[in-house]
Amino acid sequence: MKIFWTGLAIVMALVVQCALWRALPAEARVLDPFLLVVVYCALVGGETHGMMAGAAAGWVQDVHFGSSVLGLSPLSKIVVGFSVGLAASRFMLAGPGPRTLTLLVAALADGLLFSWLASAFDVRTVALSPLALASRATVNAAVGVMLFELVDRRLRREGAA
Repeated sequence: MKIFWTGLAIVMALVVQCALWRALPAEARVLDPFLLVVVYCALVGGETHGMMAGAAAGWVQDVHFGSSVLGLSPLSKIVVGFSVGLAASRFMLAGPGPRTLTLLVAALADGLLFSWLASAFDVRTVALSPLALASRATVNAAVGVMLFELVDRRLRREGAA
């Protein structure tokens, strides 16, 4: 059942990203719904689930929005998913505060790792300035914390019923 919900979340991330690319092409790079799926899966399911969600979400992201070289997004998302899942198994990352910090660090790490991988494989990408990277991390953290809270409330309600 976990695979079904993860797959559905990745499809929803694809829909959101496509809508952003159509409505606001310049701002579509700021929010990364695929990263939000990976981080939530890692927080809830651990490092293995975070890695698998990262691989799947990264491939979908690369196929639909990537450059000529496929594999950079999956690799960065796998590392982020594993790291967040590992941290979640060692530290108490429940609640808005720790999740905000986790999302900030995950978004920064994903952006920096993707840029580093692109330069290592000589792939041209749009470089993110420190301000753009910080605003990307802030937007993903704000949206992610609200989204995670909504999902958690829904799951608690269904569990109580």
